[in-house]
Amino acid sequence: MPLLTELERNLVSAWGNASNNLTNPNTQASAAGTNTFTYPVTVVSGTQAMVNITVPYPSFQGRITLLPTAIFTWTAAGNIALAGSAVVGKALDFIYNPVTGKWYPSYIA
Repeated sequence: MPLLTELERNLVSAWGNASNNLTNPNTQASAAGTNTFTYPVTVVSGTQAMVNITVPYPSFQGRITLLPTAIFTWTAAGNIALAGSAVVGKALDFIYNPVTGKWYPSYIA
């Protein structure tokens, strides 16, 4: 699976194709504070609270999908618009709006 920075360069779809299959997403633990996700789809195994999500590249606008295997939270103290909690087994999308500089979660359970 290409890195998010390669998506800008190659204009590869985040929905998957021959160059970008979604069968084996990257696994990463949530980190307290700032998190950097380098793949469009990431399995998240940690339980730490996220405060910020690093924007993959300067002109990025769009979505990242997290697949939680543990309950973690995120706050609205940084660049995430609404605080919430992940649901194990339920895909969580964060959509970045460069106008507001905020990531918007698909749910806030």
